[in-house]
Amino acid sequence: MKKNRLILVIAAIMFSGILMAQSTINSPYSRYGLGELRGENVSTQLKGMGGISIGMNDPTLINPSNAASYAVFDSLSIVLEAGLTANFVNLQTDQLSENSRNATLGYILLGFPITKWWKTSLGILPFSKIGYNVDIVIDMSEYEFSDIQNELQGEGGVNRLYWGNAFNIGKNLRLGINSYYIFGNGSRNSSVHFLDSLNIYGTKVETSTRGSDFIFDYGLQYDLHFGESDVLTLGVIYANKFNVNANRRYLSKTITGGFYEIVEETKDTVEYRPDEKGSFVIPPKFGFGAVYKKSDSWLIGVDFEWQKWSVYESFGVPDSLYNTMRIAIGGEYTPNHTSISTLFKRMTYRAGARYEQTYLSLRGHQINEFGISFGLTFPLKKSKTTLDLGLEVGKRGTSKDKLIQENFFSVNFGVSIQEHWFYKRKYN
Repeated sequence: MKKNRLILVIAAIMFSGILMAQSTINSPYSRYGLGELRGENVSTQLKGMGGISIGMNDPTLINPSNAASYAVFDSLSIVLEAGLTANFVNLQTDQLSENSRNATLGYILLGFPITKWWKTSLGILPFSKIGYNVDIVIDMSEYEFSDIQNELQGEGGVNRLYWGNAFNIGKNLRLGINSYYIFGNGSRNSSVHFLDSLNIYGTKVETSTRGSDFIFDYGLQYDLHFGESDVLTLGVIYANKFNVNANRRYLSKTITGGFYEIVEETKDTVEYRPDEKGSFVIPPKFGFGAVYKKSDSWLIGVDFEWQKWSVYESFGVPDSLYNTMRIAIGGEYTPNHTSISTLFKRMTYRAGARYEQTYLSLRGHQINEFGISFGLTFPLKKSKTTLDLGLEVGKRGTSKDKLIQENFFSVNFGVSIQEHWFYKRKYN
């Protein structure tokens, strides 16, 4: 018990430091919509299996992707999970290449029982991230005119606090609901400079949006038993459309400088809207998954998820986004979870793959994402605490037609602590 609590303290200090000093992502594709989306299947264990989650459940695993999964928590235990992610990205065009890296707090999750038939979970998760800095120079020499630079910058994102509840309906059926409070802000700036002339004013547009509201999603899982140890779990998730309240600050101005180390100077304000009220849309989604499990030995699963981002708009203006689709397959294997001889037999080994159709289509190319993942769980002796490691390699986008291909390598680290805190001592 003392050992596990010490691990918890160390982990909390480490994650707090990461949270306060995390670096921004660098993805030009995060310019659109709400940025680069982050799903609920953020757990290091789930990522190690390609992100399968809709049919997943385990007493030691917190799975916000399907709220029904909380119902399998042990009625005498509390589970705490936390994780961080480090990303290494190579951005590549048909002519240039650039490397980027960032580290960020992935999640903090807590799960525990209320009654034998009612279990609950709390936590904080990312929803989307914005981070880009792009310079586009247009050669105007054939027109005998100054070269034009378009500078695009953005940062921020949306996070979510959640409270989930799950209920056992009979022996094999579970229902759940997640209540999210989403909050965050994002800033996007666009500047136009005339590089070869100090006599032509440039233009700069600064937009900052802040939003917060409550949204919900729903989950269901059903078990089909085959023999004494084989179980097929079928899962379904659904969320309806939500309009999230938001405030926006908009400033358009004429400027000089801002390039070639020349100090930027504001000459005039074109338009200023300091507190514009509106909303942005979180579209409906649907998904289903299945997991076939051999008790305490192995499992294999598959997910399909779809979300209607074509209805997205912000402050009444559509963003020409497309519907998203995610397909994932993965599994895990534990040679002998009761073994007291070697660590390698008690470890859990994972692998998976995923394909995602993002909500972007640019210059006639659908911006898709593909990843292959691997994972390991290291159990600590005489406890149910585990250290989890996940690795993923993949790519997003294409370098065709002057687009950008992002080749990424992600390292995910997590800590999962389970303690029996809900029982009375017989002796003092």
